[in-house]
Amino acid sequence: MDDKQYHPSNSGEMQSSTPVQDERAVFRKRVLKIGGAVTLVLVGLFTLPIPFGSLKIVGSDKVTVQDVMVAGDIHEPVNILQISTEKLKTRLSKDLRVEEAQISYQLPLTMVVNVVERKAVAVVPAQFGYLTLDSKGQVIASEPAIQDTSVPMISGVKAGNILLGDTVVDKPILAALEYLNSLDEETFKNIAEVNIGDPDAIMAYTVSGVQIRLGDGKDLAKKAELTQSMLQDIKKTHGNVQYIDVNVSSPYIKTDVMPEVKKHQNGAPTTENSSTKKDDKKQDKQGHVEDKR
Repeated sequence: MDDKQYHPSNSGEMQSSTPVQDERAVFRKRVLKIGGAVTLVLVGLFTLPIPFGSLKIVGSDKVTVQDVMVAGDIHEPVNILQISTEKLKTRLSKDLRVEEAQISYQLPLTMVVNVVERKAVAVVPAQFGYLTLDSKGQVIASEPAIQDTSVPMISGVKAGNILLGDTVVDKPILAALEYLNSLDEETFKNIAEVNIGDPDAIMAYTVSGVQIRLGDGKDLAKKAELTQSMLQDIKKTHGNVQYIDVNVSSPYIKTDVMPEVKKHQNGAPTTENSSTKKDDKKQDKQGHVEDKR
């Protein structure tokens, strides 16, 4: 028989290991209890109607927290851990007021919805009222009367049977939108109307009534650039501007130039027509001057 089985030292070692095992067992029980409690809390936060955090909307004064809650199927009390961000972004993208939505988090417990609003670019008459279009030609509002007077009117046509959310396909309307989209902000605010009644002789008008002759629907980005610079130039022009022509090959400004008054040495006033001052100006029989660029 093996003596080691009855050796006293071996028996002592077996007895001394029992307290260590007990401590480990107690520790494991504590860990399991804590882990179970944490799990229960997390399960509750993710499943039960427990208030946790808040919602914040930035970038829009039209889209409200209530709108976001409806779009995301979010119920009271708000629990940001239970909100599907992808579902919320997808559903917000279907809101005609929203161009894009991004979601982030802000300490301590705030979900931030950053909304980029879809901007109105023009209003066009339709069969039963007026349609507001965004930069891509999508109908973002339909009203019996013009509500937004801060954007230009596209005149000369009536949109067909287009519903809210549809996108226009009429080429002259799209040409007018391309022109308006190419303008800088300051010039855009100065345009009151774009008339596309004749697609080969498109006319724009400023808020002060200056006619801008665009011609056909070609080179509209370049014509928008010329519009910007020429509207700046007419601020320095003496006399009334009849119209500006943004023909890419030979743009010009047509004005009624007022004669300048000078005094001779004896004090008697005389006049000098300003069209004689520059070789690039040509006076017609009515006194109109074409300022060639």
